[in-house]
Amino acid sequence: MKIIRDKSFSKAVFLLCLILYKMSLAIALESQPLQNIPINGFVLPVFNAAGQKVWEARGHSAVMIEDNLLRVKNMKLRCFTEEENPQEAFFAISDTAFVVPQTKSISGNFKIKIFGQNFYASAHTWEFSGNGKKIIAKDHVKVFLDCNLEECSP
Repeated sequence: MKIIRDKSFSKAVFLLCLILYKMSLAIALESQPLQNIPINGFVLPVFNAAGQKVWEARGHSAVMIEDNLLRVKNMKLRCFTEEENPQEAFFAISDTAFVVPQTKSISGNFKIKIFGQNFYASAHTWEFSGNGKKIIAKDHVKVFLDCNLEECSP
């Protein structure tokens, strides 16, 4: 058996090993969930069958804490009317929220502030149903009716 000691052959073997290493690393990363890796500038828009944006959740950052469960920091939720010219129906803000993209639901055990046309509400425990576009406030609920944004917000 003859041993080849050519520099180009050594380079080719090195490149082949490097390519195989990178491929195995990519496969390993693809098979692992992206848990605990922050997503900066998180946005989850939801559209209806006509292509109109129905609601949108945004956050400063999001982290997958379990399969299909995200913890979103500084969440802002905007819901829109489904008219020819959609308007913002209400928006809500919370320091932390838990988002389940598969079921289009959001919840939290942290204070949420909800601002709509002529109302303001807040709660500490809450759930948002993306399919029904409604927030269910469960704990420490306060509601102010017939007020504008300046009058209502604490």
